[in-house]
Amino acid sequence: MIEINHLSKQFDALTVLQDIHLQIRPQEIVVLLGPSGSGKSTLLRCLNGLEEPTSGSIRVGDVLWDGTMKPQAKKQAIRDIRSLTGMVFQSFNLFPHMTVLENVITAPVTVKNMSKEQAIELAESLLSKVGLAEKKHEYPSRLSGGQQQRVAIARSLAMQPQIMLFDEPTSALDPELTGEVLAVMKQLATEGMTMIVVTHEMKFAQEVANRVIFMSEGVIQEEGAPDEFFAKPQTERARKFLRQMAHESD
Repeated sequence: MIEINHLSKQFDALTVLQDIHLQIRPQEIVVLLGPSGSGKSTLLRCLNGLEEPTSGSIRVGDVLWDGTMKPQAKKQAIRDIRSLTGMVFQSFNLFPHMTVLENVITAPVTVKNMSKEQAIELAESLLSKVGLAEKKHEYPSRLSGGQQQRVAIARSLAMQPQIMLFDEPTSALDPELTGEVLAVMKQLATEGMTMIVVTHEMKFAQEVANRVIFMSEGVIQEEGAPDEFFAKPQTERARKFLRQMAHESD
């Protein structure tokens, strides 16, 4: 489903990603773990075309983006990749002047030329899925953070992506609101959505991920099944990270 080869990203003299190789199978749930500044979010942003890699290639489905392509071909590849991927950020990025329903239908109508009636039908079914059918005429300011993030997930799903990218989707939420967002993500996982999730929610990684990838200093340090990674991390850097996370959750 996704193949990344020799991917590097530099911001001026700072190397944020270094020679990343990664393959993700259809319906796989991959969790990216690592300390802040390890390159996890940048990797997601490169995957979705929000950042342009300095070098390397990304293939999503049948679409290839390669650093050696001409600018016009690159632009087209990014557009095509974006049509296959949905992304949910830390901040909910909802349009404050639009109702929940309007937030969800805007992209399918404007980008996919879906009829308004069709988009409303799709939006209502997605809002039911995330448990917010009764909030469709509310404005974002009237919702809790957890509800806003669930609307953001519904809005991404309205584009009918094949892959969902989550960048710290619960880090801006109070602990009691985190659970409702994770529940929606778990449901998506059981339905077979391919997902890449950057998170500090260790329990989610243990319960839901097929594979954990540990990053540090722009490099994939190790990867494996969650039970292996959490029981026997291979690198000292990963051991230190897990000790720190356990300490913070005490």
